[in-house]
Amino acid sequence: MIQILKKTSVLVVLGFLNFCQPGVDKDNAFEAGLFTGILSSCYSLDSCFDNYTRSTDEGASFQVYNETATRIYARQNTLDYTTYKPIASGSKWVTAVTAMRAIDCNAGTAGTCGTVTNGSCATGGTLNLSRTTGEVLGWTGTKGTITLRQLLAFTSGLNAGGSSGSGQASCISTLPAVASASEKTACVETIRDQSTGTPGALYQYNSNHMAVAQRMLEVSCNKTWAELFTQLIVTPLGWDANQAVWSGNSRGGTATDGSLSGAFGLTISPDAYARMLAALLTGGTAKNAAGANVTNFLTANSVTEILADQYQGATIGYSQFASFGYRWQYGLGNWRYCTVTNVPSECDKDLISHSMGINGFYPWIDKNKNYMAILAVNNIGRKNSLSLVPATATSLFFAETVRPLIHTQLGR
Repeated sequence: MIQILKKTSVLVVLGFLNFCQPGVDKDNAFEAGLFTGILSSCYSLDSCFDNYTRSTDEGASFQVYNETATRIYARQNTLDYTTYKPIASGSKWVTAVTAMRAIDCNAGTAGTCGTVTNGSCATGGTLNLSRTTGEVLGWTGTKGTITLRQLLAFTSGLNAGGSSGSGQASCISTLPAVASASEKTACVETIRDQSTGTPGALYQYNSNHMAVAQRMLEVSCNKTWAELFTQLIVTPLGWDANQAVWSGNSRGGTATDGSLSGAFGLTISPDAYARMLAALLTGGTAKNAAGANVTNFLTANSVTEILADQYQGATIGYSQFASFGYRWQYGLGNWRYCTVTNVPSECDKDLISHSMGINGFYPWIDKNKNYMAILAVNNIGRKNSLSLVPATATSLFFAETVRPLIHTQLGR
């Protein structure tokens, strides 16, 4: 039933879960019932989803779209398709798309660009993935050689001084609301000065890379992140400008500036997110709020860059999925999940591109089967079971269970 989970650690977990028999009283053995339900006792998208929602804090929704980004399946429980919620690391894909939109609009190859037009992003040279922190931000030495590509691919070496590379500079989440340019510059320079990594050498999953990427875009285009995001994403896609917001403090509380929180800080609805994801599925055409095509949203080359293996010779340092035993590849703002991770051409044969959030939000694209899906959930740990079973794990297991069912529905 589960055709792609070939990693040893997952097989161990599945072997352990085989002790949970279908006859177990689910009300008295929640975790046994949860995994029995998700992994072996459901035989339709509806039943799998209904079983899955028992693990959620606030309910969930699930949608599947065909090759034209037309929705062919939808189901929801409490949390509906239009509700705006934090998506944690699902934000990374949006940041990468915003960056590539800025590049395309600056080159005059994309449409609906607002005032981000031909040559408007030119501080330090014409904006592209090879532009460096030295050229745009004035950094010197080795850290001045860091490229926008490396920042979006997490290979820039900006590891906040932590040996694992997982650390995040505190200023990202504590910037005051409507932070000034000097405050944001001071933050990224703190990231620079605390970091000990070598650009291009290691893949290290943390928020520092995208914070610097966002500041590079601001300086290059002479606009704030809020202005870029509004003109390049919110307006053409018809997102709710009052709800599609970035926050440095993803847990709420004190108001903070989200200009540097591109790795984790967006609040969005799954319906709105799908309008952007459509562009990556179709080769560049997004959707607006009315369901109409937004042509030339991205160039085909930008889509390729976002989804391609971006390690460029780097080795894996810190990965959030290492505890699962996964050695997944990474693109620009998204994971490349496949069976053979060390050979990109082999990885492409069963590739799933995704940007999973720590709260379980899980959007994915399958270019081989030519569809996309979004599991929207906001699990932040209120369920007792989630202290033992992370939200990322329950979402991943659900997705791997339903993928064959999706393939059957699509006839592929």
